[in-house]
Amino acid sequence: MWKTILRRILLMIPQLLVLSILVFVLGSLMPGDALTGLIDPSISPEQIEAMREQLGLNQPVHIQYWNWLKGVLQGDFGRSFQHQQPVLSIIGQRIVPTLWLSLYSSILTYAIAITLGIISGRYEGSWADKLINLYTFVAYSIPSFVLGLLFLWLFGYKLGWFPTRGTIASGVQPGTFAAVMSRIKHMTLPAITMALLSTTGIILYLRSGIVDAKVQDYVRTARAKGVPESVIYNKHITRNSFLPVASGMGYVITGLISGAVITETIFTYQGMGLLFINSITGRDYTVMIALTLLFGTMTLLGTLLSDIIMVIVDPRIRIR
Repeated sequence: MWKTILRRILLMIPQLLVLSILVFVLGSLMPGDALTGLIDPSISPEQIEAMREQLGLNQPVHIQYWNWLKGVLQGDFGRSFQHQQPVLSIIGQRIVPTLWLSLYSSILTYAIAITLGIISGRYEGSWADKLINLYTFVAYSIPSFVLGLLFLWLFGYKLGWFPTRGTIASGVQPGTFAAVMSRIKHMTLPAITMALLSTTGIILYLRSGIVDAKVQDYVRTARAKGVPESVIYNKHITRNSFLPVASGMGYVITGLISGAVITETIFTYQGMGLLFINSITGRDYTVMIALTLLFGTMTLLGTLLSDIIMVIVDPRIRIR
């Protein structure tokens, strides 16, 4: 299996290379450049042109890309035009809040989805099943920015239960218990928003698996032998229904990391999602390309992680 994992990782290199070319070319086709809108009006056009020449913005796209790629191979993703810092330094500051938010969201997602999926599948056709199906329909159809704005208005502004922006309250001493609780409080509302919208597929897969497993021969045999119903569900039905859920677990976890762009923007959460949006609006191409490659890497790793989880859940499966 380890040879397969190594081969799959090596196959990611040409995929990421193609992705970087597409992003770099598309970024160059955007109107303006990194100096657009950031220049003092008192600076003469000659000085602006000299700055563009110094930064290499007047060079052909393929030369700019080659220079950038040589830097990446040496561990240098360039320098942010907006923040005037190395790109890796900026991403390093933002990746920790996003990882904590994604971990929090993942825990909430699976806690909610597994509970509702088991109830819906076990009590098929009951009022609880109908309510859960209604919930999945609404959660699947509502856009993330609508739910985020609704929660922001209701729980942030109207009720005042949660902060409406940022990652930590001002004036809190870092490293203290108060700082930890402040971060958790700032993460809760965006984490709930992301979790509620990520549960639908898991609930439906788990419910479908339980409903199908209930009529299998091994379940009938267990009932005929007098095995208690709780044991049948916990040991046989539910366990065998987790394979479809496990197959998408890697996508869900990595998707929460790279898919927090809208949620972080709505709640002004200082993570990679908000940084990505600001890099696009500010034409900070070096940051935008680096984040796109990072999100692409997360997606590819999610595919591999899902395969590995499936092997752990069902050893009969072999990844190729």
